[in-house]
Amino acid sequence: MANEIEIYRGDTRTITVTVKNSAGSLVNLTGYTMRMTVKSDKTSADSAAIISKTATITDPTTGVGTFALTVTDTTQTAGIYYYDVQISNSTPSVYTVIAPTTFTIIEDCTKTY
Repeated sequence: MANEIEIYRGDTRTITVTVKNSAGSLVNLTGYTMRMTVKSDKTSADSAAIISKTATITDPTTGVGTFALTVTDTTQTAGIYYYDVQISNSTPSVYTVIAPTTFTIIEDCTKTY
């Protein structure tokens, strides 16, 4: 799948998401919040997420947001997890812009950060 993420345990990463509608046009994110949730089980409560991040909307008029993953975020047990990305506004309207797909944390050798 195009949206699968693989990251080495303990690495930092910036993930950029550009939101487009079903016609392929960029979505204006002014007034929206973008959230990423990573879990071991798609059906578990959000409180069980191993990573929960709010994006910085870097260019709202062109639908761009970035998630900054830190060492703390990715220092998890190596394995296959699931993530999705949603946007929401104050209406409240909620839209899933990346459907649940895999987020793999790969074991590394160096354990000191």
